Amino acid sequence: MPKDPGSIFGGLFNVCVSDEYLRERKILTEGVIFAFLGLVSSFVTAYVLSAAGLLL
Repeated sequence: MPKDPGSIFGGLFNVCVSDEYLRERKILTEGVIFAFLGLVSSFVTAYVLSAAGLLL
């Protein structure tokens, strides 16, 4: 571990601001979109089945 505070903060800055953050943000966005689509499709399926009289 270096004693120089500048190198410590420089290392942290390089890790925090990188392409990995953008990639993780894209994965998170896709996950939220797919979760929302799954929720909507579940409600639509339940509505269709209840309208058809197949759902108790």
